Amino acid sequence: MSQLILNRGNVYKRSLLNKIMDKFQVGPYLVISSLVMFVVLIIVVTLVFSTRQITKGYQLSMLDFKHNNLVTQGEVRSMQISNVRSLRYIQEAPKVKSMISPKSIVYIKGESTIASR
Repeated sequence: MSQLILNRGNVYKRSLLNKIMDKFQVGPYLVISSLVMFVVLIIVVTLVFSTRQITKGYQLSMLDFKHNNLVTQGEVRSMQISNVRSLRYIQEAPKVKSMISPKSIVYIKGESTIASR
């Protein structure tokens, strides 16, 4: 009986991927492990996006707190300015108290010159 022997020669090289795929079998462990990996991936993505949202909310609350503080400080400054501009504050100022009342009042006509060279 004659036999046919086919030799692939030295040129033929099997790739690493083909070697692995020959040993690869789809079974229940593969399905369960891929399902677990998929669930873990979805959980990680959800946590990343929820962390971003929580961080944005925290930053917004901090900015709102700072805004309220600045508004309060602005109102305090406005009250202080109003107090300084009041007539009572001006009358009680030391500079005004040191002023002397004039003994005689002199009126100047608008047509006359006050200063000359």
